[in-house]
Amino acid sequence: MINKELNQLNFNKLLILDTNIDKYDFNQYLINEMHHPIKGFCVSCEKLNYNLSNKDENFKLKNISHGATSFDFISAVGNNNIDFSTWKKDGIIFLMEGPGADGGFYDIRTFDTFEKKPSKEWYWVHEKQDKHYFPKNFSGKVYGKLFNSIIFTFKLQNAYFTNLVKCGLNDELNGFKNIDEGYNENCLLNCSNLFLKEEYKIINPKLIFCFGERVKNNVKKLLPDYKGDFVFLPHPMHRTLSNEFFKYLYFTKILEGLYKSGIYTKNEISEKFIELINKNENT
Repeated sequence: MINKELNQLNFNKLLILDTNIDKYDFNQYLINEMHHPIKGFCVSCEKLNYNLSNKDENFKLKNISHGATSFDFISAVGNNNIDFSTWKKDGIIFLMEGPGADGGFYDIRTFDTFEKKPSKEWYWVHEKQDKHYFPKNFSGKVYGKLFNSIIFTFKLQNAYFTNLVKCGLNDELNGFKNIDEGYNENCLLNCSNLFLKEEYKIINPKLIFCFGERVKNNVKKLLPDYKGDFVFLPHPMHRTLSNEFFKYLYFTKILEGLYKSGIYTKNEISEKFIELINKNENT
């Protein structure tokens, strides 16, 4: 049910696909040669004139993302007889900031007189993948594989990966602005009301992981009703962390959040650290 509701939100409200949404999933995406059949997208902020940067009008809402669930990543690797009996079913949100520059994932489209660049590929998943476990791909700039590793390392059946703001603030030269560099405040509130709050209601998260300081600072204002834990994680693009330090920091902070929220027990935390030590001894 959660996946169906999120698909409706992502592919019938944020992006509007020319297909039967009730049957659309990652397997249908593969059948469609790994491209979304896009016929439209959200233009709410454009109609309200919230789409231009309040600091530089060369930047406007352009690149559009959508969320991805554990189910999407699991579908991308194939079930392969996974025993889900030991997996955690609690809702968890991993929250990035927003779309950046166009890395080849977007397509120029016009809808309702507005031109934007919705994601033509399944955001963060893209194509068939292998299962990844810590420490493989616990490193910067490989977002999809990092999220894959988090899901399979910590056995999270109902994790959801999404952006705080769904449209990037871009110019014609493929530049982009972050949340604090010029987003119209009304745009953030409108986007949150349309999507982030709805994702929150569907997931009912026990825990929200925030990638980067800007996400942590803004999400508290945009989700005032959330009473659970926010856990800060360095942004995966962070260049000042060595790979080894980055991997251990992520591993520890994720476990800390899973324990504080009651998703993991003390024994399960201990078992995970023993797994980590054994892997190090065998490498």
